[in-house]
Amino acid sequence: MDEVRVDEVRVDGTDRRAVTGAAQSERLGETAARTHAAVSLYVALVAAAAVAAGLLAVLRDPSPLPLDLVAFVALATVTDLREVRLPVVGVVTLSFVPVLAALIVFGLWPALLVAAVSGLATAWFTRDPVKILFNAANYALSTFLAGLVYLALVPTGEHLLDKVLPTFAATAVDFFASTVLLAGVVAMASGERALRIWRQNYQWGLPSYLTGSTIALLVAWLYLAFGIAGLILVLPPLYLIYYSYDIYVQRVRDSAAFGAEIASFKEELAASSALHDELRATQSKVAAEIERARRIQHDLLPAAAPEVPGLALEQRIEFLGEMGGDYYDYLDFGDGRLGVVCGDVMGKGLAAALIMAMARSLLHDAMVPGRSPGDVLHDVNESLARDLEGQSLPCFLTLTLLAYDPEMRTVTVASAGHNPVLVLGEDGARRLPARGAVLGVRAGLDFPEDVIALGPGDRLALYTDGLTEARAPGGELFGVDRLEELLGRCRGRGLGDALGATWAEIAAFRGEAPPSDDATLLLLEVTKP
Repeated sequence: MDEVRVDEVRVDGTDRRAVTGAAQSERLGETAARTHAAVSLYVALVAAAAVAAGLLAVLRDPSPLPLDLVAFVALATVTDLREVRLPVVGVVTLSFVPVLAALIVFGLWPALLVAAVSGLATAWFTRDPVKILFNAANYALSTFLAGLVYLALVPTGEHLLDKVLPTFAATAVDFFASTVLLAGVVAMASGERALRIWRQNYQWGLPSYLTGSTIALLVAWLYLAFGIAGLILVLPPLYLIYYSYDIYVQRVRDSAAFGAEIASFKEELAASSALHDELRATQSKVAAEIERARRIQHDLLPAAAPEVPGLALEQRIEFLGEMGGDYYDYLDFGDGRLGVVCGDVMGKGLAAALIMAMARSLLHDAMVPGRSPGDVLHDVNESLARDLEGQSLPCFLTLTLLAYDPEMRTVTVASAGHNPVLVLGEDGARRLPARGAVLGVRAGLDFPEDVIALGPGDRLALYTDGLTEARAPGGELFGVDRLEELLGRCRGRGLGDALGATWAEIAAFRGEAPPSDDATLLLLEVTKP
């Protein structure tokens, strides 16, 4: 037995567009009024049929009501507040159980009374008198029809087993009668077809009714065996069914929630894995591009020092990463002079490497026979200042360019904010500090020159601050003084040995600390002709 609830009825089965205007509002109001009138009339007819059924039942069996029927009424009233949804079976409304049990034990007239009271108990859920009346009438009328079938099939004997098949037959009749009446009132309220309502909501409900009839047979047996005490005994099983279902539902919900979380986790894991694969593929592409850029940068550096009569050359460069901003080069002025370059771009990595590549290209273009190192740096600075103007990040380049004249054995030095050039001779070491500003900051700068004469055995050292700014574990810098003293000690050794000794001593000075910048060292030595 089911009942009409407010949330079970849709106002309309089709989508409606918004209606504006007084005429449309009036028509909608008239339609609602007609619907309400039709539902009220339908309920009144069902109630009249129920009253007539009650009178027929009384006339058919005018015996007085037994006092124990009060217990069945009480049981029906309480159980009408409970319904359970069993797996496979579906919803079992427990109020049907005492009604059917009363039919088995007392007959039709008492069963109708229990059904009517059970229907009135829906006042717990709604204060709408039309709905309360319909449920009570529906319960009574469907019980009456079911009772007629039951009485027609049940034998005259008192054996309970003889009442099993009639009970199931009566249950089927009750199911169809109750659900058809329900579908009718819902159809009138919603405007949909009654058959569609029945098929959508009730066509699979028969197993639940048959399950209820099984429980009703148990209730009837307990009452026949133990009297009122039997009804008390039936309460624990009924509520056990109800609360077991509550536990079952909660477990199912928890399981569903856990399953949803697992599914969500799997989806997130799959998405994360796909993202990881995509990221790894992107990283591989980026790494490949960086590797290509690194090879290009290394290819831009001289593979070996040129052979110049009367001059020995050695160099070593180490980048902190795959690429860097340190730069050295050997350039030909085209008039017999050799240009030696050592530079350092502010910053590290790809950005510094790009600025270095720009400066290299500009230097090569500016190397013209007869030009001095200061003029070359002036042209390079003009182009860099123009190209780097407006950059969001500050960019500049320090660089030393010297021109060695093998005939005169002189070196002309021009420096743009770079580290001092170390000149190591028999009379000791001296420094040529930079007298020009860094490259790329602004145009219109001049770069003064220093000219020095070299004798056999004299050495020059060009370097970047990756050597002098190496730090000991305590934070102390290696400094120019240490580098100068170290190169002075190595003056009697070959240039390659001096490079190796320099890197070894700086590594020992740093200890466990890693290098913090690119490092470059170029050594030039005048040899005997």
